[in-house]
Amino acid sequence: MRILRWGLGGLAALIVALLLAAWVLPALLDWNRYRDGIEALATDTLGRPVRIDGPITLTLLPRPQVTADGVAIDQGGGGLRMKAAALRLRVGLAALLRGRIDARELVLHGVDMRLPWPLPKDVSPLGLLLRPPGWFATASARIEGGRLEIGDLIFNGVDLTLTSAPLTGTSMVAGAASISGQTWHFSARLQPPGADGASALDLTLEGQGGAHGVGVAVAAQIARGGDLSGLVSLHGPDLSALLPAPKTPFTASGRLTVAGGLLAADELAVTLGAAPAMTTAAQGALALRLLPAPRLDVALTSNRLDLDAWAGALLRGAGAGGMLAARLPIGVDLSAQAAQLAGGTLRDLRGAFDIAAGVVTVRELGARLPGDAALRLTGRLGGAASAAGRFEGQARLDAPALRTTLDWLRGAGFAVASALPDGVMLRAGLAGHVVVTPGAVALDHLTGQLDGQAMTGSLAVQLGAHPRLGAGLAFDRLDLDPWLAPWRGGLPSDFPAAVTARLGGFDVDLRVEARQAVLGGATIAPLLLDAGAESGTGGAGGRLILRKLDLLASGVHVAASGTFGRDGGLTEGRLDAQAAQAASVLGWLPAGLAAAARRVPALWQGPADLQVLGGGPPAKLALKVTADLADLRLEAQPVLDRPAGRWAGPVTLRHPGAPRLMAMLGLAGAASWLGDGSLSVVAQASGTANLLSADSFDLTAGTLHASGALAVQQAGGEAVVTGHVRAETLPLPLPALRSGAPLQLAALRGWQAAVAVQAGQLQLGGLPALGDVAAHLDLAHGVLRLDKVTARIGGGMLTGEVTLDAAAALPALAVEARLDGAALAGPLLDLPLDLTAGRVTAAASLRAAGHSPAALLATLQGALSLDVTNGALTGVALGAMATSPAGGGARRLADDAGLRAALAGGTTLFDRFAVHAAIDHGALRLGDAVLAAPAGSIELGGGTDLAAGTADLHLVLRPALPDPPALALRVSGPLGNLRRAPDLSDAIRWRARHALPD
Repeated sequence: MRILRWGLGGLAALIVALLLAAWVLPALLDWNRYRDGIEALATDTLGRPVRIDGPITLTLLPRPQVTADGVAIDQGGGGLRMKAAALRLRVGLAALLRGRIDARELVLHGVDMRLPWPLPKDVSPLGLLLRPPGWFATASARIEGGRLEIGDLIFNGVDLTLTSAPLTGTSMVAGAASISGQTWHFSARLQPPGADGASALDLTLEGQGGAHGVGVAVAAQIARGGDLSGLVSLHGPDLSALLPAPKTPFTASGRLTVAGGLLAADELAVTLGAAPAMTTAAQGALALRLLPAPRLDVALTSNRLDLDAWAGALLRGAGAGGMLAARLPIGVDLSAQAAQLAGGTLRDLRGAFDIAAGVVTVRELGARLPGDAALRLTGRLGGAASAAGRFEGQARLDAPALRTTLDWLRGAGFAVASALPDGVMLRAGLAGHVVVTPGAVALDHLTGQLDGQAMTGSLAVQLGAHPRLGAGLAFDRLDLDPWLAPWRGGLPSDFPAAVTARLGGFDVDLRVEARQAVLGGATIAPLLLDAGAESGTGGAGGRLILRKLDLLASGVHVAASGTFGRDGGLTEGRLDAQAAQAASVLGWLPAGLAAAARRVPALWQGPADLQVLGGGPPAKLALKVTADLADLRLEAQPVLDRPAGRWAGPVTLRHPGAPRLMAMLGLAGAASWLGDGSLSVVAQASGTANLLSADSFDLTAGTLHASGALAVQQAGGEAVVTGHVRAETLPLPLPALRSGAPLQLAALRGWQAAVAVQAGQLQLGGLPALGDVAAHLDLAHGVLRLDKVTARIGGGMLTGEVTLDAAAALPALAVEARLDGAALAGPLLDLPLDLTAGRVTAAASLRAAGHSPAALLATLQGALSLDVTNGALTGVALGAMATSPAGGGARRLADDAGLRAALAGGTTLFDRFAVHAAIDHGALRLGDAVLAAPAGSIELGGGTDLAAGTADLHLVLRPALPDPPALALRVSGPLGNLRRAPDLSDAIRWRARHALPD
């Protein structure tokens, strides 16, 4: 037993000694002297030249293993290289004792492998990736902590194990690698080639980390030449981890082919989404081209697509578009029969995109928008020099129902479309350069048509907390009526707030140019509008900025500017208008006022100029108005109360020549009755939309000086004048009574009047002046009435009324007048036979009809009565017809010479002269006309033809004698050249009867 124990102990000690020797001795030996032999053995084993630059060691325990540092493996040229930090080769002990290396397991640690791209022509990618080289033909091989570089594509953390089944020859690879921060586990099984040279391949990929849940499975055949064909299936919880796509689960399965540097998966059946109600079925294809440069193309076709999600993914750009997009250029082709975007449905969607280096190139993007609008886009999205999500390119839009399309854009926050009037922007066809950034769209170089009118310009929309719309548009022709339809009835007092409220919170900058514009049937050519609107906080109000309005219409050039506050107040307002011919301005006036102005066409010859400056709150808007119409100048400083719709302020009107102005107004010969001098009107005026009122005015025109108050109001299409006028001296022309020129009665049409007139003195032509004149002037429907007429003349009172019916087919004149107690102070009619003194009572009732003074005289009819007391008649000397003897005695009849002298002239003082006359068709016929005087009596007969200006009077004079003779005198001929024909025959007979004895 003791021997046995000693034997077992010695054996154990021997075993321990041998183990210690196997553990320690190899490390003490210098294996570097066997470097050449080991390199040769490694080269022969790996089938590639191997160079060992580092130390070589051998360990026998726990198993025989050769370790070499700094290993370089020649890959056969063509730019391929491979090196490893260390090579560990497990070898067979028996073969090692016989002096050779029998590799059982190969481990390459810290491998750095580089494959140039593109690969050399004699290198097959599948041959490298799926068919192991000769040095992998050992029973087992591993790579630890490797790095693989293929062109610009880098795989880090490569760990893989390659084994082969000795009985079947099947090669199996399993491991992991990282690319772009994503780790992938993979496994592959490659069958040895069959009789046809083809090998079966089963490959699986499983994502880790951010790509967790993403899987790829391939079942394929590799042909003798290296081409691959088979089936592929993919699945994952988030498509955006791989591609620039929305975050959605996906599955896809279809056919896979790899040949000629191209990996293609087509006939893919794709499902996007997880919930059954939210899934999208699609068809797709993938193409990964490795030669001549890496590129991935993705095609997806679906019946419906959530374009909101896809657009967001594309706007984030390639830099955030998944692992593959970070390294590979990608082409994306999307199409869908229907797509949801911003709450609307797009039809016939087709999009083709290229994604590379952080840039999305839109080769084509087209769709049918709501309203059947066709949209086409091309351009670039993103880039190193661009902000994230920036798109720049070309766009075209053909919108036959543009308002429907704009209504859809409300869902995207573009609510300003609701501010548009109903009749505008109905259809459009536009093309231009477009720039889209997050929350903003800008279009420039726009060309096309809007509502059938050619248009160019630019447009910019900015959304967000302070949305803004900017537009610069130019039209060949623009119809303004539908654009201004909401304010056709006038602007509200708070119109800036009303306008900005319609804009839905948008600020607007607008510049519109038109070669020709149409407004209310008037042509404007050209038109420039440069304006802005600031909506203010929450769109509750803001201000309107009119930077420039410039237009030319009907010969009138208008320029305006100013800023309107949210309350309607105005800051730095300015309006300028000029016309080479003032008549051009008439088309801008209200219809009634324009019609009245056209009745005095001479006034509107020559240039016209208007300037309005102003500012202030709406209830106290102060204006300064200056207007020039030829030599007529208007100056006013009204204060405008916009909420009340009225204004008030001083107004001054001046003209250097009052007679010349009166002549322009149709009052020819004004210099003869108005006198020379200038015109000046100073008034405190006010007005509303239909009312112009001179609350007080002072008028000087030649010798005329008047004051009072007048108002002109538009009513029923006519101008209504009311008020009162007081004149110190009122000179009025007396029309040429026998003139055949038509009276300007048309000036009375379109007017109504009710004016009280007073004058300290009225000078009517050359007639005796009237004092303390008062009358009420009434004009209605073309009928002019002067009633309640009173005036003083010669200490007497004149009353009456005058009516002129200018609206009748044949204008009619009627005069009713009465004179009481007037003392004559001179000739009444300035005729050879006239009244020169006396106290007069007279009455007249006259009617006439005609278009001219001559016609009125020719149709004049009526009655006259005249009663003069204690007067004098010039033209005859009744007292000279009888003489008193020198010694006294009975009066005697004058001799023939004395009678002829008495009938040829002189003066007759009388007690009473009573005349009654009738007028018919301008012919005055004396009825009872008797003059009673102390010297006798005179009876008058005959009459005058007023129209012809002739007279045929018969006088019978009876001197104060017993049984006096009737001396006859006929006065006839033109009124300006009356001829006398005395008849003394009764005087001869009287002498015969009353012959005195000698």
